[in-house]
Amino acid sequence: MVMLDLFIGAGIDIGIAHCNFSLRGNESNGDADFVRLFAHENEIPYHEKSFDTLVFARQHNYSVQEAARELRYKWFENTVEHENYKYYATAHHFDDQIETFFINLFRGTGVKGLRGILAKNGKCIRPLLFATREEIAKYAKERQLPYREDSSNRSDKYLRNRIRHHIIPALKSTKADFKTSFERTFTLLSGTEKFLHTEISNLKKELFFYDGDQVSIPINKLKKLQNIEFYLYELLKSYEFSEDTISKIPQTLNKTSGKVFLSKTHQLLVDRLDIIISPLNENKGETFLIEASQTELKEPVKLIMQSFAKNRNSVIDPDQNVAQIDFEKLVFPLKLRKWEEGDYFLPFGMHGKKKVSDYFVDQKFSLVEKQKTWLLLSGENIVWIVGHRIDNRFKLDKQTKTIFKVTLLEN
Repeated sequence: MVMLDLFIGAGIDIGIAHCNFSLRGNESNGDADFVRLFAHENEIPYHEKSFDTLVFARQHNYSVQEAARELRYKWFENTVEHENYKYYATAHHFDDQIETFFINLFRGTGVKGLRGILAKNGKCIRPLLFATREEIAKYAKERQLPYREDSSNRSDKYLRNRIRHHIIPALKSTKADFKTSFERTFTLLSGTEKFLHTEISNLKKELFFYDGDQVSIPINKLKKLQNIEFYLYELLKSYEFSEDTISKIPQTLNKTSGKVFLSKTHQLLVDRLDIIISPLNENKGETFLIEASQTELKEPVKLIMQSFAKNRNSVIDPDQNVAQIDFEKLVFPLKLRKWEEGDYFLPFGMHGKKKVSDYFVDQKFSLVEKQKTWLLLSGENIVWIVGHRIDNRFKLDKQTKTIFKVTLLEN
């Protein structure tokens, strides 16, 4: 309400966005009624959104506070975009800075977590970061501003509240100019973060080799770095690997390859020569259909399909990304899916059947390569390990009349 009063006094064109997280029953609804009425009386555009925060938290394995943060910021961003606002402002203040500092310190974090809350982050601005809670309360009293207080702020249930109620008062009583000291610290930490960002960006140019959405890091180059755990933390944090996970990686670099580490979004494989990072497979278990008349498939991989009559001049293309198959032997629609345990095929040029998993071993596929490989099937029979080998049962022979040609453009 203080921030709103300042915006109104400055004559800035604004709207009000209120989130109801449905966590405190009638109290939550009362907050929404209070803000809605204020907006109406002052003729300010009003936007409101209610969330089932507890359900969202359970679905995504978040704490209630993490869920509320995710929900509100996503909604703020959407509202700014759809309603053509320039920014959205939150009323974080200096005490919030200190609370965030200690929360991240207790949890274990890098410089980014310790430098506190940014005054501007994309379209989010926080114009009250200069002011303490006491200064804001004093302003509200002097201006006789109406406001409501979240009753959960008085509880010690949450870590932030325990810091607010016990650590910050102890700091104030111990050091009168604690605010000045923290401001200086935040400035230094912010500068350190910018320096680190530049150094890590340069290091990524040297270490990171990209292949589509996959990243490879040569282990021999990585091992030359001093304090390798620190560098790994800075290099991998954007892939959401936890500090605990990252601390275990250096121990595996001199051991047998094949160790896999997971984050919420990515997997990291310590292979023979490289660390390989790739997105978690979102298409696992999905099946994509290809009709006989279809000439192109854009997702999940790019395939071009052609059918043409076989003649004396027909030549088999030796490119592994091209499969030439006997059209009459196929049952449509064809299916495209990832490999599963127990899958087998009859490799072209060989006698007898072979498990796909054994084929992968023979061809020295890495774990990531196995996971990225697709199978083309006719009915339940494998026609082609896409980009690698066709099945003997579908090869061209003397009786072939029509060739079905599939070309892999992008894996």
